[in-house]
Amino acid sequence: MSRNTMFRSWAFAFAVGLPFLHGILSAEDLQTPAVTRSERVAVALNTNLSAPASQPLSLPAELDETSAGALLLEAPSPTPPVPLVPEHENFAATTTSLLALPSHPLPLEELEALTTPSKGVRWLRLLDAVCWALEANQALRVQKLAPEIANTSIESAWGEFDTRVNAQIGASSAHSSTLGPRPKNSSSDNREEGERVSRGQDMDISLSGRLPTGTDYSVGISAGRSSTNTTYPFYDASANLNITQNLLKGAGPTVNLVRVRTAENTFLISLHQLQQVVINLVADVLNGYWDLYLARKVLDIRLESYRVAQEQRKRTEELVRVGRETPLGLFSAHAEESARISDVINAAADVRRRQLTLLRLLNPESDPRQWNLKLWPKEDPKVPTEPLVPEQHVAVALKLRPDLKQAELDLANGELEVVRTANGLLPALDFYTVVGATGVGDSFGDAISEVRQGDFPNWRVGLQFSYPLQNRTAQAAYRRAVFSRQQAEEAIRNYKQIIETDVRQAIIEIERTERLIESTRITRQLREQELEAEIEKFRVGRSTQLLVAQAQRDLTSARVDEISAIVANVKAYLALFKAEGSLLQRYGISSVAPAKEMGAKKR
Repeated sequence: MSRNTMFRSWAFAFAVGLPFLHGILSAEDLQTPAVTRSERVAVALNTNLSAPASQPLSLPAELDETSAGALLLEAPSPTPPVPLVPEHENFAATTTSLLALPSHPLPLEELEALTTPSKGVRWLRLLDAVCWALEANQALRVQKLAPEIANTSIESAWGEFDTRVNAQIGASSAHSSTLGPRPKNSSSDNREEGERVSRGQDMDISLSGRLPTGTDYSVGISAGRSSTNTTYPFYDASANLNITQNLLKGAGPTVNLVRVRTAENTFLISLHQLQQVVINLVADVLNGYWDLYLARKVLDIRLESYRVAQEQRKRTEELVRVGRETPLGLFSAHAEESARISDVINAAADVRRRQLTLLRLLNPESDPRQWNLKLWPKEDPKVPTEPLVPEQHVAVALKLRPDLKQAELDLANGELEVVRTANGLLPALDFYTVVGATGVGDSFGDAISEVRQGDFPNWRVGLQFSYPLQNRTAQAAYRRAVFSRQQAEEAIRNYKQIIETDVRQAIIEIERTERLIESTRITRQLREQELEAEIEKFRVGRSTQLLVAQAQRDLTSARVDEISAIVANVKAYLALFKAEGSLLQRYGISSVAPAKEMGAKKR
């Protein structure tokens, strides 16, 4: 071995050994015994007995291992030794000042109202909730008036063909001056001035209207009496029939009944809209019912978890009291109990929110207790068993979905508008005829007799034509109607895609939740076994409070996941029934809209 190599070896040994020897000498000089972690924590707890309790759950800075060790090393020698385990009298004061927790997660009155059915609670079955909502829901009451309003449009459209009665009665009087004849060979301009007085009374009555064929008609009679101061009174009467038939523009019932058919389709649309509102309401009530059920179950689980955490905290305190657990475990136990209190507070608030949502759908004003009414679900969820064939459910949806039927009726209205505007492109060519008879007599009866006998008939026939040369208004209206019809056709194709997507997504959700039910059940069982094992290990000193708390949290989460999966599966089936439009039929509720649409036929 070379000298350089030997020198480097001795230098390395000296560098490593010098700090080690210095530590040994320093420890011998101080003569301080080794301090364990439990001893340092005990020292920190005892030194804090006189500290203010403004933050009972905060960890004091003195509990840090480094600072606690330094405190022991720097303590003067006359100070008496600190006991390694807190005395029995000081233990309660320590836990009270540092780890104060409420005795109950909620006020007792509120907790009892949420967990114990009292006399004022209304037990609610699923169908009872649905029937209650259908009778009392305020939004449904508003929507029920929409078909009645739309129905008035049908009457208004038919009013175009109503027969009108026209009547007139009057009297007249006229005074005029006259000049007498001048003598033939007289040079005087003086004439005899006279007065002519004419009086008359007349009456007219007629019926007029328009037929769906494009025929305008008017039939009427008139009578009058005339008299002067120079003649005897006489009576006159007449009867007339006027008919005008549209030959091109406005001809035939197809175009003249467009307004009526459109109003009928609009009425059917309002019925389908009402049915959609009913479907949404029933779905919301059912979902609200199961949301309230789930919220109460979660509250029960959170309360059970809180009770377990409370028992574990008491058990930890007892173990610390007898010296089998370090006081540091108290912080974990109390923190776990405090966290479970927070969970209970959140779960209780969720119950109140869900109850308020369901109560709003049921209309609280229909009950004397109104918003103070407490609802309690009486039924447990039953997982449906139904074959899930997407094509079959899509076919049902294409027959029952109200929104698709609305789109089809919109298309029918668009086709009617095309018919009307196409007719507007034609010129106006009308055939007209006027037929009548008149009569005159010394009495009203004589005049009527002449009219009846037709002694003095009159008639007139002809054609009248009109057409705007550019006709831009009619052409623009026709193009607009054609584009609107194309838009309605594309909307139907879009609705069909949306419907198929909704149905298939609902089926996917059902399959997912069905698998979740089994997996969450197994997880919950394993978490129960895991918690039992951790508790047993904790009792024999082979586990810690932190591991037990983690196992308890995992079990609580597994229980919540299991009941949530069951409720989610039921709600997934509700979403499928709503997507295919069969929700009302499956719950025995009759359809609002008629099976056959009278106005949806293509014309």
